[in-house]
Amino acid sequence: MQTRQRLESETARLALLAVLFLATACATSGSRPGEPERRVVPITFPLAADSVRFTSGFGDPRDGGKRRHMGQDMFCPRWTPILAAVDGTVDWIATKRPKKEKGYELLLRGDDGNLYFYAHLNNDDPGTRDNDAPPAYAYARGLKNGDRVSAGEIVGYVGDSGDAEAAGPHLHFEIHIKSWGNAIDPAPSLEAALARRSR
Repeated sequence: MQTRQRLESETARLALLAVLFLATACATSGSRPGEPERRVVPITFPLAADSVRFTSGFGDPRDGGKRRHMGQDMFCPRWTPILAAVDGTVDWIATKRPKKEKGYELLLRGDDGNLYFYAHLNNDDPGTRDNDAPPAYAYARGLKNGDRVSAGEIVGYVGDSGDAEAAGPHLHFEIHIKSWGNAIDPAPSLEAALARRSR
């Protein structure tokens, strides 16, 4: 009889622990089971505009399933300044006009150890839609690979280079945790950064 009571008591204790574990895990991640983790990375909002239209679709298939959408797209006017999300080093920018199907992009290696990827920077000469602008119209004046930047510093300008011509000017923004390929949905971080700026 005592063995049965101990077994029932132990079973009840384990069931309670399982419930507490699941509740803690869901509260910590901010996600429901089966959803991607909603992690918030402390960043500066990467656009000098408060009125932007976010698209959803992190992880959605692209090009018939050949690749996945690993960021968030933020639609705003062409030439809107793009800002460094964190203090860090410019790891890669284009130094010449990209091939027609490619766009102007920027990779920022944050001092926090994360990678921040920006795509579809401007490729139009001022006052045109020629898709033929040199890097000087995509990136902040004088910016080059290896430069140190501070959070909030202008690093480029919104455009529609690459495959964004049909969609219109927007910034595609990604966050990769610690190394390339560890992308998280940047929407929670972007929303938190925008809310902080508007206080």
